[in-house]
Amino acid sequence: MHFQSYMYILAIVVDEYLRGEDWDEPPEEMAFAAPYGAILDEARALVAELAASADGNAATAAHANTVAKALRLYVLAPALVNVILNYKICVEHGLPLHPTVYYELAEARRYKMDHPIAELELANRLYLSSIELARSAYRLDPGFGERAAAFEARLPPEIPRFVYTGGRDRYSWRGAEPDKLDALAKKVRASYSPTLLVAAAHGAIMPGLLLAEYLDLPLYFVRFSMFKRKDEAPIISLSDEVWFSSWRRKSVLLFDEDVAKGTTLELFSRRLSPFFGEAKTACSIRHAGSSFAPDFAARLWWE
Repeated sequence: MHFQSYMYILAIVVDEYLRGEDWDEPPEEMAFAAPYGAILDEARALVAELAASADGNAATAAHANTVAKALRLYVLAPALVNVILNYKICVEHGLPLHPTVYYELAEARRYKMDHPIAELELANRLYLSSIELARSAYRLDPGFGERAAAFEARLPPEIPRFVYTGGRDRYSWRGAEPDKLDALAKKVRASYSPTLLVAAAHGAIMPGLLLAEYLDLPLYFVRFSMFKRKDEAPIISLSDEVWFSSWRRKSVLLFDEDVAKGTTLELFSRRLSPFFGEAKTACSIRHAGSSFAPDFAARLWWE
């Protein structure tokens, strides 16, 4: 892991901006809409500019413009995964490829489209690559630009036109606070040694990317959005099961950023635990009234 360069962006975002933010109210920067191709282009530019600032003096690194770029990258990188996960689900479950629509899985019964096997294989390869690409952006990896260009060259022609729409999600914002994730990682490392982190998407994508860096673990996302997408269960395909088979005797950490009632993480754990040798649960915030108690929580929230 390129920890030194990664900690550079984290230091800017946290020390110069986010530590002074109100973590109850997500910033305006979270609310944006942009085509996937434009997001890739912007991420390339941001990583290059921030990496160049990292080689400069402290005054340059602390400049307000640089801080704004760091925050932008912080909220932009999750879109690299979000769109490709949606594409993967559409291909696996016979849904149309629409540039602006995130379908509920129940709609698959109406469309019943037959996407070719080659596209299914490509969607899964791109999905795994998108996770590594987003993590590479957070690290300010020197090779990010080349990696992003190679990734884009593999995309089906319609994907760069897919529009990501982000909102000021209070739960994701609260759960993505680096201090909480750092504290959570320390609690996990003190008593558990997971070999894989699996997080619930789409809400836990931003905090999941950061937590995986703190824990230095491979990362995978499974869509399970009970309230925004009306998912009745985690959306697990045969391709997911095949990928999980490599970890069947190993330990996993199952993560959701915010545990209010606890239903999402409890069902997530119940569905996913059988794929692994050992499974424990974690969250950034557990609300005091939650009926489900994760194995690890960064903060107990009283409301």
